[in-house]
Amino acid sequence: MSETRVFEVDPAAAVRLQQHLQQSLPPDAEWRRVDHARFAVKALGVNLVCYTSGKVVLQGKSLDGFVGEFLATATTARAGKAAADDPDLPFDVATIGSDEAGKGDYFGPLVVASVFAEPTQRAELAAMGVADSKTLSDQRMFPMAERIEQTFDCEVRVLMPEQYNPTWERERNVNHVLAELHADAIATLLARHPGANVIVDRFGDESLVRQRLQTRAAKPGRLIQVPRAEAHPVVGAASVVARVRFVEGFQDCERESGTDLHKGGGEPVDVAARRAFAIGGRDLMARIAKLHFKNSERIPGLRP
Repeated sequence: MSETRVFEVDPAAAVRLQQHLQQSLPPDAEWRRVDHARFAVKALGVNLVCYTSGKVVLQGKSLDGFVGEFLATATTARAGKAAADDPDLPFDVATIGSDEAGKGDYFGPLVVASVFAEPTQRAELAAMGVADSKTLSDQRMFPMAERIEQTFDCEVRVLMPEQYNPTWERERNVNHVLAELHADAIATLLARHPGANVIVDRFGDESLVRQRLQTRAAKPGRLIQVPRAEAHPVVGAASVVARVRFVEGFQDCERESGTDLHKGGGEPVDVAARRAFAIGGRDLMARIAKLHFKNSERIPGLRP
């Protein structure tokens, strides 16, 4: 039987909770956007929404284990240092931040965005409200991304499903595909801003991006690859741009399919996928979905 529990957290505890969940939840956790929420996630059979009011609402079965493992630890954990003070995420020299969107989404493109900024622009990023895109609503991000692209030097790489699927068949590894996109966008910015530091949200072995930059003769001042790099303001800006471009591509796929689709990779995606497959078969799915996802295996007739 499903339960509902409600907790109250202050802003600092909400930040700690999100950081703890991002570190600890399994990779298939489905991060979502909910109006008036700081963040929302579905994992381990539990739906959690942390609202800007400070309320944390959990729904699911057997909540005791989830609450004991995640909420108690997060609310007592030490608050993390600000990115500006974190030696692992310096912003004392010109910096390129790079992040991706769409890796965990069955429908829509895979997107990488890279943004260049000077330390003197830190206040401008803060004034825009730049943060990890998973903490922002689409409504906030669309005008923010437009302003970022108008203000900062950016490079964006969008791999729509019709390009993504043959690329994945060739590479057979999504991290290799991601590394190519990151390296291409970063190298293009480095050609205009030689010697800049580069910070990438780490998604795999660090050699994947480093080797591809070397083959492009791109030499950053430092190449830093760390998990949750979106805490850095320039990577946060890249996260926002990447997410907005993903949403735009996702909307293109909806128009292509003639039906409502769903973000992520959970059960609602399977429902939308079966509907889209009934409309246009494999040819349509190859244009709107990443076919190697397990979702494809759950659609009779889609996989050869």
